[in-house]
Amino acid sequence: MSKSKLEYLWLDGYKPTQSLRGKTKVVSDFSGKLEDCPIWAFDGSSTQQAPGGSSDCLLKPVAIYPDPVRKMHLL
Repeated sequence: MSKSKLEYLWLDGYKPTQSLRGKTKVVSDFSGKLEDCPIWAFDGSSTQQAPGGSSDCLLKPVAIYPDPVRKMHLL
């Protein structure tokens, strides 16, 4: 069983300047296909992307890139 690290990257909601955010997920036997990337939830209130009362946000991957630095990792 092989393991891969999937790094989810997105821009937060801070203004006037957004910052890059990231979360890493370790998955087993990943096919390397975009359609097999899991959707992942995060708290949008901590990134200025949702109000505190309704802060569940989803990260849905739109592209996959090999990580040039780490072996068997995808961005």
